[in-house]
Amino acid sequence: EVILRNSGNDIRIPIYTAFSTASAVSAGSAISESNPTFDSLLLQPAKTGFIIPVANELVSDAGFDIEAVIAEQAGNAIGYAINSSTTSTLVGAAGSGVTASTATAISADNLIDLAYSVDGAARMAGAGYMVNTKTLGAIRKLKDTAGNYLYQVGVGQPDTFAGFAVYENPALDSVATGKKAVLFGDYRSVKIATTGLDVAVSSDAYFANDVTGYRFTYRVDSGLTHSSHVKALIQP
Repeated sequence: EVILRNSGNDIRIPIYTAFSTASAVSAGSAISESNPTFDSLLLQPAKTGFIIPVANELVSDAGFDIEAVIAEQAGNAIGYAINSSTTSTLVGAAGSGVTASTATAISADNLIDLAYSVDGAARMAGAGYMVNTKTLGAIRKLKDTAGNYLYQVGVGQPDTFAGFAVYENPALDSVATGKKAVLFGDYRSVKIATTGLDVAVSSDAYFANDVTGYRFTYRVDSGLTHSSHVKALIQP
């Protein structure tokens, strides 16, 4: 869930730690009190950014829309940086779901065990696996005893394994000793607070060099509300 804000001030998101409990009550008997309990997730948006200096001769003589090219690659750079930091936060906060059978491989049973280590409400709310490209290839080759591939390629929708969606994330680690190469859970429990992308252009800062500077900044922070909603497959 992305929370777009007008400022980078800290934000606290209330989260349940326990729900009220209900119990049967006979006629005329007092009904017991049962309060839910809360905690909070603190998000503190920090700045990510960079400047691209471009010679003014190139800006005027390029023969193509150079600002569109700069904007496209800037979006790519910001996107990868934010995904990397958000993924790092998620991996650190994810619960320990299952330890893999071996340090260098994953099995179908490992993946199924991981799915069912996650809170049932989160699993049934649209949870899925998340892996990088290399791990995705390894899962794609898993077969049953009859030699049939277990991975299902989706058309116009996410691919699936064991009935759950599979999402590719290049920022995750590959399968290796001590790594969390596979995540499973409901990623709506990941909260992201941001002020959005800010773009500024200045010729004054580089006046002596006849250069225009294109500055891109993005303030963002992220967190996971419940470690039981996203868990990791850990290589031994």
